[in-house]
Amino acid sequence: MKRVLWFALGVGVAAVVVWKGRELYRKWTPAGIAGQLDGARASLTESVSDFFATVSQARAEREAELREALGMDAETADVD
Repeated sequence: MKRVLWFALGVGVAAVVVWKGRELYRKWTPAGIAGQLDGARASLTESVSDFFATVSQARAEREAELREALGMDAETADVD
């Protein structure tokens, strides 16, 4: 009975090792690395886009606060 238990345990461990090994192999192939880079690029693009949207919104809010504090009309054109 003990031998059957150890045999079953060994088969289970071998199956997990093979499954994880294939997963790692796919991850480190050129196609897997390209997929990881695409995911990182998409994440970076989204983060940069969110950053610029936040900065733009904060700039507009601060400009409105300053115009209100200085008593300037929102219609006043900027002179560059």
